[in-house]
Amino acid sequence: MRSRTPVLVAAVLMALIVAIGSSSAAPEPYQFTGTVVEYDAKAKTISVNKGGTVWEFSTDGLKDLKVKKGDRVTVFYQMVAKKIEK
Repeated sequence: MRSRTPVLVAAVLMALIVAIGSSSAAPEPYQFTGTVVEYDAKAKTISVNKGGTVWEFSTDGLKDLKVKKGDRVTVFYQMVAKKIEK
């Protein structure tokens, strides 16, 4: 019985590490499809209209983005908090 104890402890620790690691994954990805209302390459922003609701996205980090007003696009994004106040 004593020889099984270290193996059992190691197995339990590995299971905990895997469970903790999977819970701290990256934010969930989302997508938003609509029509480009405005694209400002200088400000690195794009505004997309979906059913009357206009969302503005940062395009910082995207290279060679070739869109114009009226194009139908799908934006793939993640929600990231920049600041949280209480």
